[in-house]
Amino acid sequence: MIGLSISFCVQDIAEGKVALETVDKIVAGTSVEPGQATEELIALYKESYWRRYPDQAEQIFRQLLVEGRIEQPRLADPRRFPMLERGVRWVESEDQIIWSDQLETRYG
Repeated sequence: MIGLSISFCVQDIAEGKVALETVDKIVAGTSVEPGQATEELIALYKESYWRRYPDQAEQIFRQLLVEGRIEQPRLADPRRFPMLERGVRWVESEDQIIWSDQLETRYG
């Protein structure tokens, strides 16, 4: 499975809705460089999205990050990130991802 949001997908894993071993990667809408910015993101998410399981969620996020299972397309192109249409957080393949820059082309 491919997640489309760090905040929501790590939350789903921490809450036991999705098994970590079934996650191929998370393609995030964030644009956070490694280092201090990542630490700030973790702190923010622990106080909001991950507040019920802050330490477990942080551990999950760090594991995915170290394993190279977090992708941030916006680091290369600020206009490209996955859309969370109709509450869809997870897809089975990259073909199912609706990209922000596709919407610009379609509706621009």
